[in-house]
Amino acid sequence: MNEQSLEPGKYLNTLAFRCTPDLVGNATVCVRTLDAETVALWGSFVAQCRQRSRSEEAQPPYSIATTVLQVVTGGYVCFEPKKTAPFLVSRKPIDSDLLRKIFTLTHGLALGAPVETIDLRRPPELAVRIAGTPERRLPLAEQLEHVPGRQPDAPNWLYRSVGWGLAERLATVPFVLANGREITMRPDTTGGLVALDDPWENDGGGRYALCRTSLALKTLPNIAHPLLMLDARVSRISASIVHSTTALAVQPGRTPVLEVKLNGYGGARSVPRKALEALGRLEMDYSILRSIAERSTREQLLRERARVLKTPLRYPREHPGQIWPIPSKNYQHPIGTGVGMHHLRLLHQHAAGVFGDHAETVAMRQSKVTMPHRPNDLERVPAKELALRKADRELTGSKEPVRRRGPIAPSPDSLAACVDAAGLKKIRIVCLWYRDETRLRMIRMLCRVFDLDPEGLDPQDGEEVDLYQGRLSAVFRPAPDFLRHGPAAERPEALAALSDSLCSPDGILVGAWCETEYPRPDHFPGIAEPALSELDAKPQSKTLLARLDVPSQYLRGADDDGTAVALGPEDHPAQMALLDLFRSLGLTDGRITNAMRFKSASSVESTAHVGVHVRQQNLRPGEKGEPKIVITATALVPPGTPEGPWSLFGWSSTHPVWEPYRSAQNAFHAQPLPGPSANDVGYRQKWDGAADMVERALGDLADELDGLPYTVTVDAQSARRMWDGLQNMRLTEHDAREAGGGRGDRTRYRLPGARLGADAPRAVIRLTTENSEVPQPVSVTRLAKKEGAEPDENETSKLLFEVHTDFGTPMWILSNIPSAYDGSGAGRLGSKRTRWEAQRSVRSDNKAERRRGEMGQNYYAMTATEIFPLGCASDTEREALAGMTARLCHQSLSWSDRTRYPVPLHSAKQMDEDHPQYRREAVAEPGSGDAEEGEAGSL
Repeated sequence: MNEQSLEPGKYLNTLAFRCTPDLVGNATVCVRTLDAETVALWGSFVAQCRQRSRSEEAQPPYSIATTVLQVVTGGYVCFEPKKTAPFLVSRKPIDSDLLRKIFTLTHGLALGAPVETIDLRRPPELAVRIAGTPERRLPLAEQLEHVPGRQPDAPNWLYRSVGWGLAERLATVPFVLANGREITMRPDTTGGLVALDDPWENDGGGRYALCRTSLALKTLPNIAHPLLMLDARVSRISASIVHSTTALAVQPGRTPVLEVKLNGYGGARSVPRKALEALGRLEMDYSILRSIAERSTREQLLRERARVLKTPLRYPREHPGQIWPIPSKNYQHPIGTGVGMHHLRLLHQHAAGVFGDHAETVAMRQSKVTMPHRPNDLERVPAKELALRKADRELTGSKEPVRRRGPIAPSPDSLAACVDAAGLKKIRIVCLWYRDETRLRMIRMLCRVFDLDPEGLDPQDGEEVDLYQGRLSAVFRPAPDFLRHGPAAERPEALAALSDSLCSPDGILVGAWCETEYPRPDHFPGIAEPALSELDAKPQSKTLLARLDVPSQYLRGADDDGTAVALGPEDHPAQMALLDLFRSLGLTDGRITNAMRFKSASSVESTAHVGVHVRQQNLRPGEKGEPKIVITATALVPPGTPEGPWSLFGWSSTHPVWEPYRSAQNAFHAQPLPGPSANDVGYRQKWDGAADMVERALGDLADELDGLPYTVTVDAQSARRMWDGLQNMRLTEHDAREAGGGRGDRTRYRLPGARLGADAPRAVIRLTTENSEVPQPVSVTRLAKKEGAEPDENETSKLLFEVHTDFGTPMWILSNIPSAYDGSGAGRLGSKRTRWEAQRSVRSDNKAERRRGEMGQNYYAMTATEIFPLGCASDTEREALAGMTARLCHQSLSWSDRTRYPVPLHSAKQMDEDHPQYRREAVAEPGSGDAEEGEAGSL
């Protein structure tokens, strides 16, 4: 970014550089592009291997081949035998005769042949075809030449190999900290960097983590070059190989650091044994892989010994040396996650210094759109009054804050307005509990929200307490039989005893606020932990309440050890649980009305906004067939009067009818998620069928809206399999086509609602939120209007930035600061120091000298949301819709801070994630810097 050519304003700096021919220089790779016949043979081979998968000796052929290829090439190799653009790419040439032997051994070993019986002189046709595919040495620069006005069209193999040479260049210069300390970065086989020589160690010693830097090539809409995106993360090191899925291995006398995928089940993971056999037959040096296998064997013996002797299992904790195991999940570890903002800024400086003039960036300038003032933001105080408050505080020694934050919850007036707008008499919140401490928390929180005096307030069980002007009330009922964990059989009877409070006569909307906790082994002695989920009261009770058309939200009442949750004065979990209950009730209060109020002339206030959430339901243990697709959607509909509350409607693929959000969510939660399909449905047919279902839903909504325009917001990662107009490669006019002509990997639909004619959406808003897909923000530069003035640097920003595209329409980046980084007392860890400079803990009898260590805590960083409106009639409309999307991220319904998705899409996503059968294995890594809301106590 050339500052001299930019207009005055604020510009977002990110860890993204244009990947131009000048940047890659004269780097080359060796490529074999596989033909369709070869790919078909590989597919048949894999199908044969799957038929043997019940055998303990069966190993995936892909893992055998790639492990052997890594050793043969020194690590820089990628084999992608997929139907679309299959290839084998390496940094160095691979001898065709050797390649034929590798795949001959892979073929025989994967099908169960003993290694010594495989005749290398009689290769199968698959090995002959792969080895016979011509190998070409190709310059990377030639693949990065762009056509003006077109999206970059680089081949897939370039995306997998471009980081190899660039990472080596970054590793030639030490990573320098602010205190002058130099950190050595080594290139690894992923095309990234790893600081093996300078690991992070916990305060007590013996546990380690590594800094890993990733280099990924991505495209952005209407940017002529792919962008090289950098990021850094903490990779925690496991004490054992047998419970890890990946290991980093130092090859003696060779670079790069080898990343090895481990095979097997938890407790018995190791290097693919058949890969070792193949390497032995080829007489290759595989000493580092043999070391991994030997360590796995030792640990499995140690594990078996502990089981037999019934003693605690402890793996040796020592410096990993050459082998660094990485666990599959983020289990408890004494080193926190995240590298922090300061580290990322240093990484930006490091890359810019190494790449020099070739480190070209994309300009991102602050948008004119401003964010709404939220009720829980710091109060706005005129400068003169603020000065007086500060002076008074200094004179009196008062500890009162100069500025105060407002309430997190919506005002009672706005909630009452929602009741009136929905044509209801009142809303009744039924509080179900089994611990007195939880009951008191619920009372205190309701008193705080509705400005009631909790002194002496002790409602009788079943007594209805008025909360606000007869329109909102609460009932407290002890419900241990209904809420405590156990078999499902007796729960309906326990619910029947509460029916007088939960019944909803005409005009009364009922919501349940329930206590819960995680099921523990001591609840049910003798029952294995995997079976505990079947006894979890939360999904059972949630389903039963949904069948009564009662939305529910849960509050965690006990810690993992069974003691009541210890809380500070704010009780944020209870606040968030109550907010989420209001969302489940479909209450779009005055906060949304305020967020949708624009100063400039805009029609977004008179437009409905739809969010469509898509997720593939993974197979559960024992299930077979094709996984089904789950779709939920919501529509935020404008009020009849400017100051009235917006309405929220919902829809789901299991109950495809547009209804008020609370009813749609209950109908969705009352039914099980769809099981796998027994039909042999192809990939393309499955996703086209999902797009067709959304098309019908939008057509039904258009009828309900009766001519009111609407927009559709979707997440790019989950939805681009349904609509290829969301893909960057399909954005330009060259790729435009009439809908309905899907072929190959192309979808039948270009964009949501594209074939609805006059009922089509006014615009489609594509969101991208994955940290790996959006440039990582590091700072903001302010260029002053005054000539000769030096630029100002800000460390963080919550602003919306417009990206200066090379052609076509613009896109926007919303920069986010996680609440854990920016909150009261957060300490902003990582804002001034890297983890290499983390302060150690200090224990002392003197309280003033004590200090909590920083290494074990999470470091946070900014995140970004890409907002890309499609199909807009004008630039003004495009900017207004981008601003609307950002404002509805800034002001959420069920969280005190920003969410990564705007209200319509976030509400649709929450409808899915609140389903009793939703599996939470893929919850975001704590401390990853995600600005999305957490579930702290609100379950």
